This record gives sequence, C-alpha cells and structure tokens, in this order.
Amino acid sequence: MDRHAVIGRVRRCLTEFYMISDSRLATPVSHAAAKRPPAPPSASQLKAHKAWQAGVDLVSRRQYAEARQQFKRAVEHDPHDALYWLNLSRCCVRLHLPDEALAAATRALTLDPDSLLAVQMVARLHRDRAHHEEALAVLLSLSADVPKDPTYHVLLGATLTDLGRTVEASQTFLDALTLKPDHEEAYMQLGFNLAKMRRHADAAECFRTVLAFRPQALDCALYAVHYAAWGCDWPAVDRDRDALADCIDLVDDQTDCGAISPFCLLSISDDPHLQQAMARWDMRRFDPLPAPMTEQAWPREPGQRLRVGMVSCDFHHHATSMLMVDLLETLDRAQVELYLFSHGPDDGSTLRSRVVRSADHFIECRGLSTRAQAELIRDHQIDVLVDLKGYTMDTRISVFSYRPAPVQVAWLGYPGSCGAPFIDYVVGDPVVTPFEAQSAYTECIAQLPVCYQPNDRTRARTSTRTRAECGLPEDKVVLASFNQSYKINRDVFDAWCRVLRQVPDSVLWVLTPDDPVRQKLREEAQARGLDPARLIFAGFEPIEQHRLRIGLADLHLDTFPCGGHTTCSDALWGGVPTVALQGQTFASRVAPSLLRAVGCEELICHDLAQYEALSVALARDGKRRQALRQRLEQARDTAPLYNTERLAQDLVALFQRMHERRVQGLAPAPLQLATH
Repeated sequence: MDRHAVIGRVRRCLTEFYMISDSRLATPVSHAAAKRPPAPPSASQLKAHKAWQAGVDLVSRRQYAEARQQFKRAVEHDPHDALYWLNLSRCCVRLHLPDEALAAATRALTLDPDSLLAVQMVARLHRDRAHHEEALAVLLSLSADVPKDPTYHVLLGATLTDLGRTVEASQTFLDALTLKPDHEEAYMQLGFNLAKMRRHADAAECFRTVLAFRPQALDCALYAVHYAAWGCDWPAVDRDRDALADCIDLVDDQTDCGAISPFCLLSISDDPHLQQAMARWDMRRFDPLPAPMTEQAWPREPGQRLRVGMVSCDFHHHATSMLMVDLLETLDRAQVELYLFSHGPDDGSTLRSRVVRSADHFIECRGLSTRAQAELIRDHQIDVLVDLKGYTMDTRISVFSYRPAPVQVAWLGYPGSCGAPFIDYVVGDPVVTPFEAQSAYTECIAQLPVCYQPNDRTRARTSTRTRAECGLPEDKVVLASFNQSYKINRDVFDAWCRVLRQVPDSVLWVLTPDDPVRQKLREEAQARGLDPARLIFAGFEPIEQHRLRIGLADLHLDTFPCGGHTTCSDALWGGVPTVALQGQTFASRVAPSLLRAVGCEELICHDLAQYEALSVALARDGKRRQALRQRLEQARDTAPLYNTERLAQDLVALFQRMHERRVQGLAPAPLQLATH
C-alpha cells in the first residue's frame, strides 16, 4: 500500500469519530544556527553579531559550552534580537540545561511573537517537562496569518496526543502530510496514534511507509513488526521481520538509530544479545552523556539508614504497584529510608494510597524536566536509585543519565538489559538472569535467591464469578491465554491448535478486545482445521474483576518468546496451572521463575514439542489438574514466591552489598545472595 493510499484510508477511518482538530510532535531540536542578515550598524549590535558568529562556528564544531558563552555575550550586547536568544536556547538544550533553555526561548518569543521557530522551541521545552497545557497554549498563540510548516503541525499533534486528544492529533498529522507527503515524523506520530486507537494494521503501514523512504530506519522497522504482531497478522510479521533483519545489517558504529524501543523486540526474538544490542543502539541518543551529578558514595554516619529511591510513573492502579505494594509495606524501616519519585498520575485509588503510605517520602515529579528531577534526587542524597520502567511507556530512564545517585539499578519494570552505561545492576534471580547470561547484560547481574518478582499476599483468594457470566461452557476443558495479542505468534498458535485437536472437549479462551484480531484468529483456527467457535474471546475488564475470572480456566498456556509476567502471577494465585516454555531471554523466563518459586517446576518446558505434549496431558487429566490447583492454593501460605518478608530482607541485603562496594571504591560486579 503506497503512502497516498495510507493517507486516504486513515482519513476515512477518522470520519468514524466526531472531533477533528490539529497536531504535531517534538522532533529533535536542530542545533544548526540560522543564517543572519548583514551586520547592523551600531557598535553594540556589531559586538553582538561578532559573538553570534563565533557561537555559530563553535556549534559547527560541537563545542556547545563555548558556544553558549558566545551566545550569552551576544544577548548581553543586543538583548532585543530574538535570534540570538534562540541560539542560546538551542545550546542550552544540547548542554542539558532545560531551565535556561526555556527562559531563553521564552524571551525570544516575547521579542518576536510571530516567530514560528520560537513558538516551536518554547512548546517543545514545555512538553519536555510535561507542561502540556502550556505547550498547547503557546502553539495556538501563533497568529493565523503566520504560515504553518509541517513541523508545527507535528508538534501541535504531539501536544494534543499528550492531552489525550488522539483523534484531533491524527487529523493534524494528516495536515502535515498534506504539506509534505514524505514527512517521516508525521507518519511515525500518526502511527503511534493509530495504535492507541487500536488500529494496528494502519499503524504498521505508517512505519512501513517511512521504511520505504529510508531503508535504514531501524526504529520504524521495529515498530512495523510490533504493530503487525498486535494484529496477529503473521504473514505481515514475517515480511516485517525480514525488513528488520535488513535494517539491523545496516547498523554500524556511526548509525543514528533514533529513539528506538527495545521493548518491541521482546516478543520477536529470543536472542538476549540482540536485545542488548538494540538497547545499546537506543542509548546513542544520550551521546554525549551529561556530566555525572555524583562521583562517589554519600557520607553516612554509623547506623544511618540506607536511602533507597525508586523512580516510576506507575505508583497508582497499575500492574507494577499491584505487584510491589506488599513488599514496599514490608521493607524494614530500621534499615531503609524509602523515597518514591513519581512522575505519573494520582488516580485517587486505594492502591495509590497504600503506595504513598508505604514510603518515608513520596515526592511528586510531574512537571519537572528530567534534569530538574535528577537534581531533586541528587539533593536527597539517595544511596541506591532504582528504575522501575526501563523501556516501557512513559519511562524516564533519561533521569538516570545524569547519574543523580552513586548506585543505579534496574528492577521489575523491564525484562532485559537497558544497555545503559549509567545503570550499574539489574536485579534478577537464578532463572531470569543466570550468571552464564552476563555477557548479554550491560549491567552487572544481581541475583535474588528465589524470584525477582514480588507478589501481593492481600489479593482476594476466592471468587463468586461463574463460567456462564463469562460465556464459558460448563462441560468443557477451558484452556486460557490472557497475554496480550502481540505475544501470540504463529508457532505458539500452531501448538495451541494441535492441543485443541487432540482434546476434542476443550475450548481456548483468549484475551483480546479487538474485532479484527478476533477475526484473524478465527480464520487462522479454521485454516488449521478447527471450528472457530472453539475460540472464546474475553474483553478487557477492571483488574480486580479480571483476576476473579482467571480461576474459571482449567489450564493457562503461556506465550513465547515473551511470556506472561503479571499475567502468570495472577493465574498462579488464582490456582490455575500454567504451562510455560523457557527460552534464553529474561522475558521468556519470568513464568518459569514464578513456577519454580511456587513449587511447580514440572510445568516448565524447554522446547515446543514438550510444551504441546504437557498441555495435552494436563488437558486430558482432570485429576492431575485438580491436584495442581490444590497445590497452588496451599502455596499461597507456604511457597517462597509469597514470602514477602524474605524477599524484602533479600532485596535490602542486595542493595546494601551494592552500596558497600561503592563506599569501598569498587566497581559494580555480579552479586549473589546465599540461599536461606
């Protein structure tokens, strides 16, 4: 499908909605200085012009600190020239000085309210600190008489997207494409918006279009295959994987890979070294790194508590908080002073209240730039700073690039290497991060003795939900998969269909709210000789209700190579035996780690044939399933997976080990706690 067909198709899609408006995203700030007219006559202006020219020359040589000084001299000599202020702002962006950058850009806009460049600079800088309303106001302040370029429309669209006005934003991305049909950023942002509207096929097509313009666009190749996977369009996935492989072959030491998302690779590849390489390529956007804010461990009095900080936007009704809230409440406050740095919303939920109460200090960081948040963390003298996001949505891993703490750790949020030189450790366990896999991690592996994932023991243990209310047959074996559709691939679905054929009285219960995906899976089942009616689809429900329905399944079938994480935990807590296939990557080993920690290692498989055979055997053997269910229910009180006190002690001990090495001036090294 060519780009004109994509635009036409998307325009038709948008007519199904009511509100249509404008939009556009922040492209990377250009640091090339604008051209100047001939030097003006006054002495002060001549001095300003000379300083400006010196700054331009320094920028061309990437000497931004020196250029900043020249631009500051220019605005001192001539404070009424907007262009000098804009160049100062650009230099400050490059030097990670967002407050100074915003002040300079705002001054430029005050001097020249009709400057398209000044409007875009100020809006970008407001977006960078999540001041989305302010960014929108600045963009809309531009006179209707000023011609708008595609960059303006894309930035406006991105800002509307930030505010949840997705349909309006999509229309404005189309406006940008009308002005410039090959505008890559407009296609990319339109693709992201279409994905939010769950139009995954159209989203994938947007990224393929950019790839047609620029075959080395690794970021777009990755997004194309990811969104094709969301739609369970496996022929498209195969083609997109080939395109991704071609892109990877083009990457060298000089390639600008853009802001890629290593997360997208988790469900595509079981190669941990490729996942690490992808993360490292993404880290190129931080080059050069800002100067570290800390160089050594903070001084501490004897007996003073370890200051542990955690950074996330998920301290609300979110899967991460659901997993860890019990642990946070259990941490020994005699040993740890806990700081939670939140850049996410306050949803007013009970879970949010529990998380806030669990911390010694709960600090709101919404509206702060990444540098300002890093400075805030540094000022609290955190000993061990933990990233709970990695490459997941609304990450602020960039805060860690400033090195605001002497020890920086990745835990829980992202199942793989961050590829970041500023993350010292990744917390795992003997299953998800065996020491033999150290070469696939930029971070040093720090192993907990049992399982890296905490679980909340206060969850409901019983359910009154019935199969009838969930559309399930009472007299059939219900096989279930509650993983998201992008984790379902052809090989896994083939295995599921073979299991269904060998167990005629079974059905497959699959989570997906999307009609196109449901239709795809029905067609794929029929092509494999199965009655599509044997597939029963579940839509999204509030998490509490969802957890209560999981126990209605007889057997949970995990996906591969990206298995269930919170999903698997919920199934095991619900008493549902889970068959999992263990691969080479962290993401493929979470379910096996959980099964080991809950005492059901016999459900871990090592190849697809074993996975299929075990699934068939369990589906045919009700007594065996019932025995497993009873073991899982009893395990809630006995299994190491649910021993939160032990996990809390182990985690603190691991953090103490990291801190002690830093105090001694030792470099990070792989760490292992002895089993109890």
